[in-house]
Amino acid sequence: MEFEKHIQDTCEHLEELVSLMGGHLSKDLDSISTLEEVLTSVVNENDEEATSGARYLIAVYLGEIVISEAGGEWIKSTISNNMALSIDNQQSFPLEAVEEFIRNPKNGQLEFFAKGLISANRI
Repeated sequence: MEFEKHIQDTCEHLEELVSLMGGHLSKDLDSISTLEEVLTSVVNENDEEATSGARYLIAVYLGEIVISEAGGEWIKSTISNNMALSIDNQQSFPLEAVEEFIRNPKNGQLEFFAKGLISANRI
């Protein structure tokens, strides 16, 4: 229960930050482009601490979008030290998807990650 509260608080914090920037987030696929825009602007500031914080916030929010569309839950990964999404006993890693975006940003990359998980788990 405490972990679920942490996830909820993390999402609310990011929603507030994006609102202060003039944007809007909701836990649906349409918000992924906003997540990419926010992450790109933070990365372009060349502030490692801000990028690290944004990486985590955005990964959690991305995971929550997937959960809202396809179900699943957050778990501590049995594969890596990171938290992961578990959908039908398959682990997925939003944090790694966001890290890849930071290293090599491409528009639509996070949406591709989310839609791939959602479509694979709707079948």
